[in-house]
Amino acid sequence: MRPKLSVTERFPRRVVITGIGLITPYATSREASWQKLLTGQSATCLLDDLSRQLNRPVAGGVIPNRQLSSSSLSDQFPLQQEPSITLALNATAEAIRDAGLDMNQLPRETAGCVIGSSKGGMAGFAQISELSRMNQEQAAHVPSMLWHQCYPSAASHSIAAQYNLQGAALSPVSACATGFSSIMRAADLIREGVCETVFAGSADASLLPSVIGSFQRMGVLATDFETAGSACRPYDRKRKGFVVGEGAGILVLESLEQALKRNAIPYAEWLTGSLGSDSTHLMQFDPTAQSLSRLITNTLNRSQVTPAELDYINLHGTGTQINDLYETRAIQNSLGPDSNRVHCSSLKGGMGHLLGAAGSVELGFTLLAMRDNLVPPTINLQAPDPECTLNYTPLKPVSHEIKTALKLSFGFGGHLVAGLIRKWDSTI
Repeated sequence: MRPKLSVTERFPRRVVITGIGLITPYATSREASWQKLLTGQSATCLLDDLSRQLNRPVAGGVIPNRQLSSSSLSDQFPLQQEPSITLALNATAEAIRDAGLDMNQLPRETAGCVIGSSKGGMAGFAQISELSRMNQEQAAHVPSMLWHQCYPSAASHSIAAQYNLQGAALSPVSACATGFSSIMRAADLIREGVCETVFAGSADASLLPSVIGSFQRMGVLATDFETAGSACRPYDRKRKGFVVGEGAGILVLESLEQALKRNAIPYAEWLTGSLGSDSTHLMQFDPTAQSLSRLITNTLNRSQVTPAELDYINLHGTGTQINDLYETRAIQNSLGPDSNRVHCSSLKGGMGHLLGAAGSVELGFTLLAMRDNLVPPTINLQAPDPECTLNYTPLKPVSHEIKTALKLSFGFGGHLVAGLIRKWDSTI
């Protein structure tokens, strides 16, 4: 039975972030990924096999470890585990180490996980679909339980089982806003007293013909690029779409009481998160950006944060014509004159769009930016669109103190998420 909370604890409780685990197209660890992002160099590359299958050049953000990448799926080497689960487990282990958690001392009854997936294990589905075409020896190497690893809840279950978590184990699905909405849900579990500790985030491994081909038919992938590294160009006048990447971002969230009790030093405090929707179209947003403008304003008001207090906005910034202009207008509408002052950046130009993992990975980088007082760059922004007039931090990082940051995340179908974090200050 879960221990009763002390009557002296206030509700909603304060939530802090104490650990970060990242696997990205830059590197298979947090600090290596961060340092490579700060170089301003893109990690996206040409996907040779997919380019041949789809009869056109396809760029993507590939994890630099073949054993972890969905792009290495082959009939000759059948999957032993769905890649998105492996990514989630590895990123969780790094986050736990970073938080300094002693898993032997962690109360399992109040520990949970919120690990989202935008679509479940697509590599596992692809493997299963090939079973009938494999020879008997190859098919025998495909685990009989691989089907269960394709469920959207599989990563959450795997992490809960790995660490014997007995609190909530949830699996949000909200397209490309999944990662950030998972973090928000985890914070709510702690605020409400359901959990003391939550491992939260998402993983995505979708460099597969079915996924890339679908995005190609939707007309949202970058086309006619000079080099694979420059294919995605957020807020640039020559932007032509996004490139798909893969990776995972898992954070450790804790109640402030627990973090202080074990002498942890948090990266930041989670102030609030807000959900909204723009149901204009499955793939397009209302050009006036009213829904997102209102969401940003409400998020600031709920935390009593003024636009003047914002030091950094981590943008969704996919590099599509509609998204980038929509996001720019929403920020201009909601922040007014401060929209031209605040530092912003989109990270997708350098690593691609990590789909369901985008929000959690980008929040992880935002926390590192806050730690080091460095605004990460918007890579490939060479010639800004005249209608996109924010301070996007083009090409190179900028030294700037970051105390309060806003993160935005969107998804096809109109999913909108906004959240605020504040750098940890023990005097507050």
